[in-house]
Amino acid sequence: MKRILGTVLACATLAACSGPDPSPQPTAPTTAPSVAAGLTDCGTFSPPQGDGLPESAARCLIEAVRAGHPAQLKVTRLTVEGDPIPVTYTVGADGRVEIITDSRQDGFGTQVVTRRTCTDPVAAPELQFAHCSEPTPIE
Repeated sequence: MKRILGTVLACATLAACSGPDPSPQPTAPTTAPSVAAGLTDCGTFSPPQGDGLPESAARCLIEAVRAGHPAQLKVTRLTVEGDPIPVTYTVGADGRVEIITDSRQDGFGTQVVTRRTCTDPVAAPELQFAHCSEPTPIE
């Protein structure tokens, strides 16, 4: 009985101490509108440090802007130190893109959530915008 209990405790300890999968796989983007939010889901991605966003994700967002169709894209980037920075791009029916950046987990950054509104996205090679408002903190 002690041997079984020891084995169970050792397994539980190892499971609790193991870190996240070092190379998380992105979810595939879908073109069908999300029933709950009325948005096209352009995907959720966590590219490895130094890797870019898949071309299909940028294309999905750009096409939604051109069509004036609501869409969303979620990307978690890693800082140099490996801290995750989630960024959510939400396309409105007016073609503007709201960008929410959450740097609260950045051990060396400002640790704030900010909002910007941008227009005219291009994929060159990363998703970029011709015009953006200044980032404003979200309380």
